[in-house]
Amino acid sequence: MATSSRELAYRTLLAAERDSSRSIDDLLTEAQKNSGMDPRDKRWTMELVYGVTRMKLLLDAWIEPVFKGRFRKAQYAVKVLLRIGTFQLKFMQTAEHAAINETVNLCKKVKQVQSSRLVNAVLRKVQTFELEQALRKIKDPIQRLSIEKSHPEWLISKWHDRYEISDVATLCDHNNKSPKTWIRRNSLKVAQSDFEAYLNREEVVFQQSSILESFYELDSAAILLNTPEFWDGWFSFQDIAAGIVATIVDPQADEIVVDACAAPGGKMAYLSELSKGKASIIACDASSKRLIKVKENIERLGLKQITIQQLDARNTTLPTADKILLDVPCTGTGVLGRRPDARWKRQSDDGDSLVVIQADILKNSWESLKPGGVLVYATCSLEPEENWELIDSVLGDLAGVVLEPIEGERLKPYIDERGALATLPWSHSMDGMFAVKMRKKS
Repeated sequence: MATSSRELAYRTLLAAERDSSRSIDDLLTEAQKNSGMDPRDKRWTMELVYGVTRMKLLLDAWIEPVFKGRFRKAQYAVKVLLRIGTFQLKFMQTAEHAAINETVNLCKKVKQVQSSRLVNAVLRKVQTFELEQALRKIKDPIQRLSIEKSHPEWLISKWHDRYEISDVATLCDHNNKSPKTWIRRNSLKVAQSDFEAYLNREEVVFQQSSILESFYELDSAAILLNTPEFWDGWFSFQDIAAGIVATIVDPQADEIVVDACAAPGGKMAYLSELSKGKASIIACDASSKRLIKVKENIERLGLKQITIQQLDARNTTLPTADKILLDVPCTGTGVLGRRPDARWKRQSDDGDSLVVIQADILKNSWESLKPGGVLVYATCSLEPEENWELIDSVLGDLAGVVLEPIEGERLKPYIDERGALATLPWSHSMDGMFAVKMRKKS
């Protein structure tokens, strides 16, 4: 078990370097679970872990010029130690001597004594290195922005093909900040007045959404995870953009609603709450492991009339439904601020294989929609090929399809010229989501 915040951060970041298949969220949650840390130390550790993960490219730009030898060939342990020290020097309110000395001491705690002199020497050089002078020598604005904002160069270039460079920079800045914390009140469990009284008792600063009354933006929510009310299902963590997608489905009493890619179950849960527990909801996913999380959400929130089915919506017949939600697998470029390591896991050609999967899911699911029914196709991607381009490419394969503009006075700022939901993180201060509403002719 880790004995300090820095040691826990080191072990989490080292595990992420060694196994890219695991998310930094899962690794950090696992590490903190039995750490015995108080909430303040947990927050500090989270800031360090997520900060190093997000800013890795920029941190390396500080380290590489003053590292004797090839930093890219250095051992994972050395890289992690140097990034931890550099992040504290450049981004945290840590005294310079403490940032360096504590990182050197960390070398000894994690059995990297042989690296302590190297770490000490490099961090002292980083302390005074003028990165701006080095960046000025880079003539390519895309390459420079990639380093400055710590995003892959291919992604910066891709965004610049359709956004102004200033908007790309603002999007990257959004992704590099700690995301807003949104929670959704479970209207089936607790009244608004009782819920707000609970937040006040816990001394949590909150603001109710002007778009969806069940959603609240909080200054911090860590303390709420340890309260009985969370485990009694009073609320869930969910960005408001995801909540908007669920409202577009508009589930009604006695309808059969299929959430075809349900895990981890946030939208599914809100669909149940929106129908006051009176719609029959079928939560599907291809992964049995991911469906465990769906089941946990159902039980914690006390949701009724929900059944779980393991199936692959790409090639398995779905239950016949009045309404279908397809929150399809996607590149996730609209939620990079919420998923600190996702920018490094994606490759430039990932979208090519994903659009094939998305098209297959949409065409297969359409067959199970009743005449007169509604299907909502959604992604958390900003990429046109996964959104309108995908929809346009398959429309000819969907019998009796009619595109319906999404309506609602409060949603107008988030609806594009063709009637789809299209939230932009840097403009709307929420996750980037796309959703289009399709009805099957009776």
